[in-house]
Amino acid sequence: MFRLTICATLIALSAAQVPVAPLYSACSAAVPCAAPAVCQASVCVPTVAAAPPVLAAPAPLPAFAPAPIAAPLPAYAPAPIVAAPAPAPVFAAPFAAPPAPVIAAQPALGCAAPCVGAAQCVAGACACANPAVAYSPVIGCQPAIPIAPAVPVAPAPVVAGRLIPQALPGSPCEPGVECTGGSVCSVGVCLCPPELIQEGTVCVARTIYGVVPPPVIPVAPVVPVALGAPCAAPVAVAAAPACVPGAVCSAGICQCAGAYEPLQGACVRRRL
Repeated sequence: MFRLTICATLIALSAAQVPVAPLYSACSAAVPCAAPAVCQASVCVPTVAAAPPVLAAPAPLPAFAPAPIAAPLPAYAPAPIVAAPAPAPVFAAPFAAPPAPVIAAQPALGCAAPCVGAAQCVAGACACANPAVAYSPVIGCQPAIPIAPAVPVAPAPVVAGRLIPQALPGSPCEPGVECTGGSVCSVGVCLCPPELIQEGTVCVARTIYGVVPPPVIPVAPVVPVALGAPCAAPVAVAAAPACVPGAVCSAGICQCAGAYEPLQGACVRRRL
């Protein structure tokens, strides 16, 4: 009997120690759900859905008595509007003339060359005291020498029945040919005298600051000495006529050089 009592006590203690699963937890036959949940599909779910809480209706607001209406204020006449005093007139400052511009002093311009005679350097150029006289870099302020007008020379009378050949200044002439325009035949050319100058087809007087240019003497062309003709070596006073191209003066006769050979009165280069 004592043993049965002990066994029943042990069974009751083991049954009291069986674990239970809370709501919405995994459950099984060995792990039952805690009341009032039931095990469905291995999950502890409540038996009946809890009803949503019912909110109590708000208490009505207390009614307040309307405030008493105050008596209207007495109407007062509007205060008179006083116009603002006019602003004091603003007088413009008296007109002041702008200051005169200050012009810097310009350095004096000098002349490129010293002025001749009594001329003075004015604004970088030489000028004469007399405005009627133009300054010249050669004679200064001396009045220019007037140039005599050209005096045409009357042609020589021609005798009827006789024709005399004539040549203009600068044309070739020879004995029996008459140079016209005041020119004379000199060294085979009609030239103006030293005191005259050729002006077109006549000779006129020329004066340039009192200086007469020297006459121009034409140089006659040099004719080369033919092959085999006598020749002479050049001297200090004047050069002797040279031989034809390719020839040299040897033993007083124009002969072809060593690299040339004579052919029809000329010297041609030898063929190698």
